[in-house]
Amino acid sequence: MGKLLKQSFWSTIIIYIGVILGFVNSIILFPKFLSTEQIGLVRQILSASIMLVPLTTFGTSAAYLKFYPKFKENNDQKNQLFTFQLMIIILSCFITCSIIFLSVDYIKLYINDNSKLLFQYFHLLYFLVVIFSLSSIFEAYLKSRYEIMLNNYVNGVSNRFLTGIFLIFFSLNIIDFNIFLNLQILIYLLGLIILIIYSQKKEKIVLVLNIRKIRKSIKKILNFCSFSFLGNFSNILVLNIDILMVTSILGLSDTGIYTTAFYIGMIIDIPRRAISQISLPFISENIQKKNFKIIEDNYREISINQMMIGILLFNLIIVNLDNIYDLMPNSEKFISGKSVVGIIALSKIIIMSFSYNSEIISLSKYYRFTVLLIMILAIFTIGLNLILIPKYGMVGAAYSSLFAVLIFNIIKFIFLKIKMDISPFNYKTLLLTIIGILIYNLTVFIPNFKNPIIDIIINSFIISIIYLCLIIKLKLSPKFNSIFYNLIKLDR
Repeated sequence: MGKLLKQSFWSTIIIYIGVILGFVNSIILFPKFLSTEQIGLVRQILSASIMLVPLTTFGTSAAYLKFYPKFKENNDQKNQLFTFQLMIIILSCFITCSIIFLSVDYIKLYINDNSKLLFQYFHLLYFLVVIFSLSSIFEAYLKSRYEIMLNNYVNGVSNRFLTGIFLIFFSLNIIDFNIFLNLQILIYLLGLIILIIYSQKKEKIVLVLNIRKIRKSIKKILNFCSFSFLGNFSNILVLNIDILMVTSILGLSDTGIYTTAFYIGMIIDIPRRAISQISLPFISENIQKKNFKIIEDNYREISINQMMIGILLFNLIIVNLDNIYDLMPNSEKFISGKSVVGIIALSKIIIMSFSYNSEIISLSKYYRFTVLLIMILAIFTIGLNLILIPKYGMVGAAYSSLFAVLIFNIIKFIFLKIKMDISPFNYKTLLLTIIGILIYNLTVFIPNFKNPIIDIIINSFIISIIYLCLIIKLKLSPKFNSIFYNLIKLDR
């Protein structure tokens, strides 16, 4: 577990550096130098590319993580597994991009007239889809070896740093918006190159066209890939369909406002990403060894610690939301999305509190259940968006996301309780929820100051102190208490 803790710690640090860069880009630079339509265009191209990745990877990333423990002691088998997965991605990329190319005119029929600008830059989609798809297999290659720091650096730091630099170039008229958009290809291509070089350095990659040593497992691998593909595609559809449908129904300008608000609410989810990534190989390995007690203990511990972080961040964001928008350049153009923030933030707390239930099911013998459930949920979410977005606009999209997340996680919780008799919750979950509600209601009594920066500092300090005192006193997380007392050099 030493490597797990080390990777999780440094990954969290890297992710939060990425959050700071993302905050500067999304809350300061983008609103200052780009119109809401231009922001919507950038976000939509990236979101659409991400949505297509499950089609072009065909479940290979999850399959690689699942089957790697079986082959990791044999170099030939490891190389053949990687080669086989890479071949699937190349073939899937070709088929998917060809279908999209032939369907562009048909797609245009379902896009709002306010979003037609998207098709002037549609070529970016093909490049980004291929880059993201190839990146996914190298990310899985590193994750399987408990290496996630570089993945987080590439996905959260380098791309945002370069985006910020190029945006400054745009503001200085060194480049125009057309060049800025096309430079997104260079940004993500550089990330792919870094992943390839490090993967090769970590453990030499040898491509082997003859896959006879894993031939007996190919049927199982393809079967898992098929279900994983359906599950991943439906899952990403659920998580990104709101952005696509806001663009389709309301237009790119509303997409820019919505995605800016979405980013603020999404900050809560950041710690979960590092834990989830490093947990995948941990779960896979312990399922292979049938160490279910170890999984259950970790499952519950992760839930309470993620909830602790999520509830604190939720309250900090809500109490400072007016100040955040006051600090945002051209905030009057984005203020209509403010109500979206709390809804999205609440959905992220729900995900964090249910721990890594998706990962457990997906890597177990019950993986077909997740696929079936997420496909049904995807259809439900699309229907809900079609009803709520025309009626309530961006808020309708946010509520669709919240309802989908809540229903999805409740069903998975019930399934795991019935099939494996494990639960991420205990009495501490209830206590933590009560504390969160209490802190939320206390925020109304905190005095306001005219300076938004001073207001943020004072609000955050008061809430953090009260919250930390309560969770330490009630000993909700022994591990957190241990870390806290070690930091301040006190005996418990």
